Amino acid sequence: MTIGHYITMGIIERRKREKERRRNDILDAAEKVFFKKGIEQSTMDDVAAKAELSKGTIYLYFKSKEELYFAIGIRAHMALRCMFEKAISADKTIMENIMGVGKAFVKFANDYPDYFKTMIHFEADFDIHHIAEQHTRLCKKQEDPMSLFIDLLQQGMDAGVIRADISAAQLAHILWTQTTGVLKLATTKDFHTDLQGVSQDEIIINHFEILKHGFSKIN
Repeated sequence: MTIGHYITMGIIERRKREKERRRNDILDAAEKVFFKKGIEQSTMDDVAAKAELSKGTIYLYFKSKEELYFAIGIRAHMALRCMFEKAISADKTIMENIMGVGKAFVKFANDYPDYFKTMIHFEADFDIHHIAEQHTRLCKKQEDPMSLFIDLLQQGMDAGVIRADISAAQLAHILWTQTTGVLKLATTKDFHTDLQGVSQDEIIINHFEILKHGFSKIN
């Protein structure tokens, strides 16, 4: 290779890093705007102003506000998957790892409430066909926490400790949805007069006990 080739490669690599840095700067600005104002009330002009860039530059990286929000959703999924991975250990039993992942989900919702809300908004309000297409992209990047959870449940089924009368994928989504609902209940429990005096921790602990009895294999 010639010196000129190495110089060209260096320039290309530097531009690639600069482009990725600019993209992350835009996402950082979008998070601040969306998390403060909500996506419905936010505009691309708001994001451009926060990022101190022209709106045209924003559109070079993201075609729409929804695409920006989806990219933030990927960040949320990556953060959750990282917490799932840290919760899993070869020194623990499969059941301990499954419960550890559940507790990691709770910690994620508490530690990153804006990311958690992003994921909820994502699944509830966006066009389902668009989400299916984008979710496929997410899975291909192996950044999806759900795929890790499904694999863990499948290990439990193969080992005979998890009921196998339904698929691991179906069970994973059922547990995910139920836990999401209970997390929302735990944060709004004061609206329910019959739950006054019940702590959030108690609701979560009882939820996991019910789940454990539900998905454990009955011998």
